Amino acid sequence: MLKYFPILSLVFSMSIGACASEPIKPAPAKTAKTKTTITLAQNTSLPKKPAQAQTFDMWKKAFMAQAIAKGYAPSLVKTVIGPAQINPKAIVRDKSQPEFSKPIWSYVDGAASAIRIKGGKTKLAKHKSLFDQIEARYSVDRYVLTAIWGLESAYGKILGTHDTIDSIATLAFDGRRQVFWETQLYAVLDMLVSGVVRKEQLTGSWAGAMGMTQFIPATFRDYGVDFYGDGNKDIWASEGDALGSAAYYLSRHGWRIEEPIFTEVILPKGFNYGLANGTKKTISGWTGLGVRDVSGENWSKPAMFLEAKLLVPAGANGPVFLTFKNFDVIKKYNNSTSYALGIAVLSKSYQGQKAILRAWPKNDAPLTLTDKKKLQRALTSQGFDTKGVDGQIGPNSRRAIRAWQKANGLPEDGYVEAKLLARILNK
Repeated sequence: MLKYFPILSLVFSMSIGACASEPIKPAPAKTAKTKTTITLAQNTSLPKKPAQAQTFDMWKKAFMAQAIAKGYAPSLVKTVIGPAQINPKAIVRDKSQPEFSKPIWSYVDGAASAIRIKGGKTKLAKHKSLFDQIEARYSVDRYVLTAIWGLESAYGKILGTHDTIDSIATLAFDGRRQVFWETQLYAVLDMLVSGVVRKEQLTGSWAGAMGMTQFIPATFRDYGVDFYGDGNKDIWASEGDALGSAAYYLSRHGWRIEEPIFTEVILPKGFNYGLANGTKKTISGWTGLGVRDVSGENWSKPAMFLEAKLLVPAGANGPVFLTFKNFDVIKKYNNSTSYALGIAVLSKSYQGQKAILRAWPKNDAPLTLTDKKKLQRALTSQGFDTKGVDGQIGPNSRRAIRAWQKANGLPEDGYVEAKLLARILNK
């Protein structure tokens, strides 16, 4: 495995260093009193660590035995898992964390690019009859489905060419979440047993996501639909199967076609930003705290009973939103605030609506991965525990940031850019 290489390299470099710094001396004549020193590199009797291919084969044998013990047919298991090969790209991509990530405004702007909007409008017109059928069957908005289609695969243009079984087997063998990926392999076996897909159809991204709507196997097994009833769930080539599967998934997770995804709002001076921590209130409740729609219009009477959460993704100086149930449903598809907001903005753009009115704080310098780790260390050392240092600003880090902001008389928006980072580090 790759993890063995640094050890071998270290031994090799130490040997080269010694040769370069010292003249080579002839070995002394061997006598009865001369001790022979055997180095680690010279001792061929020591067991060698197996090569990556060998350990992968060992893992496959163990997994196949486990699958057979669970009741899967030995012939199926051997045919599907036996030929699996290492996908080197999956190993590299799974272990790498980009130093720089896009700020949310950059992601949202890219999601709703002019090219993507134009492509989506074309697809909406071309497949109007299909969208009519999907909306009638699953009660999921066609514009949201089109946005997912556009972001996931550029409307079917970018599906990925990696062998799904190779990718998932590689991640189960060498990845960070072995149980998760082994679950995906069992899902592949389940799909092949049921006959809803053919083995040769199973291609996708390096991470095992498949088809126009990029379903991972377990999600596809549980929510994939055969929209036309032809016996094959073809999310790679059939728009009906792909979009129908996405619609069914959203529907099963609670999509409410009559409700919005989000609305932009204005907060009053002195507002308690600590409420942007997942607190859920009705529109009536938020209105009572002085929250108003960015347009200045009043909410309708039915809307006053809808429950919403406050979202402050770019701090007190950026646009602020109330998000509804459908926003959380989109996050079931991809658990990313940027993704959910991008889908919502793109879906509105197809309809000619400007989704966000206030300007993003684009002059803020976003944090790098290294910056985020420094932030977590600094907060924890100052008594605001982030529960670990991984460079991922999740719920624990957000809580720590808000606590620090409150202790230092700042709006508790949970948002940190370069200037505030410097202040925290210098505290």
